[in-house]
Amino acid sequence: MTALIADYAAVYRRAANIIRANGHNKGYWYPMAETEIAPAECPVCAAGAISIALTGSPKPARCDVPLVEAAVRRLMEHLIPGYKRALAIWDLGVLWNDVPERTADDVIAAFEDAARAEETAGVMAA
Repeated sequence: MTALIADYAAVYRRAANIIRANGHNKGYWYPMAETEIAPAECPVCAAGAISIALTGSPKPARCDVPLVEAAVRRLMEHLIPGYKRALAIWDLGVLWNDVPERTADDVIAAFEDAARAEETAGVMAA
């Protein structure tokens, strides 16, 4: 099977920068209130940041869901060793992003840690 994403580390670094620039959202991909801000510039959840990094939109179009799901699943495997559930996008929100104590700094750190782990794994595989 061919990998959907060639460089997970780059995706996670972009996602960290998106949270850093836009802010962190809980409960949905991005705030749904009427605003002058484009959705890709709004605060986003962790999955929304990955979606912007990969597709340019905080909520993936139906055709982009497998791509975003692949990156989210890989992130969940970093966050929860042994993670094997079917709905990684849902789980990232419910089990991790949306918990009351989760902060933007936590999300950024998780993305950066996952990026470093991916880079280390790439060096080890080479």
